[in-house]
Amino acid sequence: MEYSLGIDIGGTKIAAGIMNREGSVLIKKTFSTPKDKKDAIVQLLENIIFSLSETAKMEGKKLVGIGIGTAGQIDFEKGKVLSGTANIKDWNDVPLRDILSKKTDLPIFIENDVNVLALAEQQLGVGRNVENLICLALGTGVGGGVITGGHLLRGAWGGGAELGHITVDMNGPLCNCGFQGCVETYSSGTGIARMMREEIKSYPESEGNSELLYYQKHPEEVTSRLVFELMSAGNVVAEKVVNTAINALSFAIVSMIHTFNPSLIILGGGVLHEGEWFIQKVRKRVGELGIRSLVDPVEIKGTQLGNDAGLIGAAIQPWVYGVDVGVK
Repeated sequence: MEYSLGIDIGGTKIAAGIMNREGSVLIKKTFSTPKDKKDAIVQLLENIIFSLSETAKMEGKKLVGIGIGTAGQIDFEKGKVLSGTANIKDWNDVPLRDILSKKTDLPIFIENDVNVLALAEQQLGVGRNVENLICLALGTGVGGGVITGGHLLRGAWGGGAELGHITVDMNGPLCNCGFQGCVETYSSGTGIARMMREEIKSYPESEGNSELLYYQKHPEEVTSRLVFELMSAGNVVAEKVVNTAINALSFAIVSMIHTFNPSLIILGGGVLHEGEWFIQKVRKRVGELGIRSLVDPVEIKGTQLGNDAGLIGAAIQPWVYGVDVGVK
């Protein structure tokens, strides 16, 4: 049986493992993402590749390639990180494949992290055999991946499907991308926390809610998880914030449906850990909007592969694209 080495590079952690074509992760290791220069990340990746390659060799497992998923705009053909993300320091203009290919003879594939998430779900998850789908990851930001006609949509060089930066309000808050009113500024974990801080900034003491008054004085402690907890406890301010996030996401999704005509929308990411109720609310709101012939047939589902989806998507690249295509 053949195996692949997959690496999923995130803002806080890097997951790596050895996987077979059916998506079974046989070996998995997790590392903290280095916080200083890109050289430290590259060095860690080199160490991971060496260590797992040696482990595979000792256990008699044949590796056919290495697949990497990372946040940022990726030139897939060149295997290069062109523009990174604010969540990973100094992660720009990194010729990653050229660097790593000096340490291994295996073909290397490098792709955007949400593209590989979409790939994983389309190959092995909830979107299995679906030819036209959109995958959205709601976490620190909002990432997107589009599969149309059975193939990932990359655009001219790989920067396509930055769906988190569809604007839902041209007069909205400034996004870290430089645009205004992006859905990411409302529906990401960061956006939800931001809106809550703004709501409680002017919360009147006369209302007497000691919890909100506490966070008014300690805004740095406000997280999206806290907002959901407060909402579950019946806090109307938190409920307003979450409803705004759901509404913004729903409007963005309808714009995506109008643009790409998918049959399936897949929602994943840390924000979706809140449960199926969130997806149900999005499904209901989307159903109230847009062109009926386009919107009505679309299913909206959560990811099936869970926390390992990014790692699995990274690892299956050699089989999806063909090991003979991987540039060494």
